[in-house]
Amino acid sequence: MIFKVLTKSKVNNTVLFVTGLNAVKIVKLSVPEIIQYGVQDSVILDCDYTYGNNTSGLVLKWFFKNNARPVYQWIATQKPQDIGILRGRVDLTYRASNDPLKMHRALRIVKLNTDISGNYTCVVSTFMEEDSRTKQMIVFGPSLIDRELPETNFRLIQNKTDDDTVNVICVADGAFPAPNLTLATPKRRLDGVSHSLKLVNGRYSAVAIVTLQDADLPSPSEFICTLRVPLANYAVRKEAIYYPGPISTTPETPTAADMQFAAAVGSKGILLISRKMKITTPLHI
Repeated sequence: MIFKVLTKSKVNNTVLFVTGLNAVKIVKLSVPEIIQYGVQDSVILDCDYTYGNNTSGLVLKWFFKNNARPVYQWIATQKPQDIGILRGRVDLTYRASNDPLKMHRALRIVKLNTDISGNYTCVVSTFMEEDSRTKQMIVFGPSLIDRELPETNFRLIQNKTDDDTVNVICVADGAFPAPNLTLATPKRRLDGVSHSLKLVNGRYSAVAIVTLQDADLPSPSEFICTLRVPLANYAVRKEAIYYPGPISTTPETPTAADMQFAAAVGSKGILLISRKMKITTPLHI
C-alpha cells in the first residue's frame, strides 16, 4: 500500500497539490556541533534527502548564517559551485552518494578556521517543491588549546602598584567563541572584578582585573582564573600563588608580551609573573 501525502506548491500564482510521490524531503542533516581548530583537516556537513518521481529542476544549496546568497550550489547533473566565504575551501570532488541525484549533496570543508562558525541551512528544491533545515557549527579557537605557548594566550598576572595592594589580572587572547573569565580563590569567587571583551580580526580578547588589599589576604594566597566558553562546552584554568608584602624585585623579568599587556590595561608598578602556573585538563561544562 502506498500512502500519498498532499502538499501545496505555488507555481505562477497557481496553487498545485503535489503528492508524496513527487515531494522532495530532507531526512537527515548532519552538522557537527563543535570542532577544534588545528585538530582535523576537514569537516563534512551532509544533507540527505528523498525525492519523488518528478525531479525536474533539482537543486541543492547551502546557506551560511542569514546570507541571502548561498555558499554552495549544486544543480543535479552539473558541477557543484563554492561561493562567498567558502570559495576555495570546499572539496568539489567529494561524493556523499553514488546516486547521481544525491552525490554532491554534502559539503567537505577544508581550510578550517573560526570564521566559518555559524548556522548552516541546507535547501533542496525542485520546480514543484522545497524543503530546508538548519543547524549550527562552532569552530573552537586555537588559543584555548595551545599548550606550547600558554603564557602568550592565557595569562594570570599579579601587579603590585604599592606595598599594600595587588592587582590580579587575567587575560585570554585570540579566543573564539567569546570566553568568560572568572577570578577566585580556592574558597570563593572574588567580588569587584572588572571585565572587558573586544573582538579583533574575528577573535576575542578578554580581560578580568581586580584590586585587593594585602591586609585582607592570607599569606600565601592562591588565585585562580577560570576561562569558560559556554558555546563550546569547554573550560580551563590557571592558578598562581601570591605572597602579600612590600614591593620587591620580581623573580623573573617580564617578557615583551607581559609589558605590552600591562600597558594595554593601564597597569603600573611591578609585574609578578608566575611562570609555573598550572593549566588543568580542560573541564567539560
